[in-house]
Amino acid sequence: MTYHEPETAFADPATVRAWQRERRRSLTTMTFWALFLVLWVGLSTVVSGWSGTVVASIFAVPGILVAVVGVALGSLRREHLGKMRAVLAAYPWQHCPALGEAHPAGIEYFRLPDPDEPQKHIHVAFRRYGTGKRWRRAVAEARSAGFAFAGDPRYAGVVALPGLRELLAVRPQHVYIEADGTRPRTVSEEAWRRAEEAGITTAPSAEEQRRKVLYSLRRAVQRRASS
Repeated sequence: MTYHEPETAFADPATVRAWQRERRRSLTTMTFWALFLVLWVGLSTVVSGWSGTVVASIFAVPGILVAVVGVALGSLRREHLGKMRAVLAAYPWQHCPALGEAHPAGIEYFRLPDPDEPQKHIHVAFRRYGTGKRWRRAVAEARSAGFAFAGDPRYAGVVALPGLRELLAVRPQHVYIEADGTRPRTVSEEAWRRAEEAGITTAPSAEEQRRKVLYSLRRAVQRRASS
């Protein structure tokens, strides 16, 4: 029997199962925190009847804040997964070697070859999700054990740990986005067509712009400290 490499990552049933598993996990997280919020508010009402409004407020606020953050993080993860699916449906998996030691700017930053000029490299970063511990563990494994990549590092991508055990979104630095939405001269027509098909040629979000500013400030401080 001859094995044919799928044309896109999402054409592989194993990728579909991995994506669906991540989606179920994010839904479970959102449901847990939503139920926790309802139960905590109910418990706070009982406490209010026992000890007064002031004490009940002191008791309620921390739990409510934690639950709201939990629901928000779960919702953000589901949004990322939706964008990841579009990337997986347009690009095949490419196997990448271990990254080694962390980038000076942080564990999430790394470089990938430019699809049109492989001798050049694009600076990208793993997009954060969850409370941080699981994300850092996944990033550390990708750096030490290698990973599979789907996408265009100039716009967006998805990283999978060995065995498709975890999917991580990759955030580009958006230096290849033109203000008028046209194809940059350094990007081939084929690469641009595929990126448009995946819906990843849009301008950076407010979150990405904020992170880019913070990254630039961090680099400036590091350069000043080393000089």
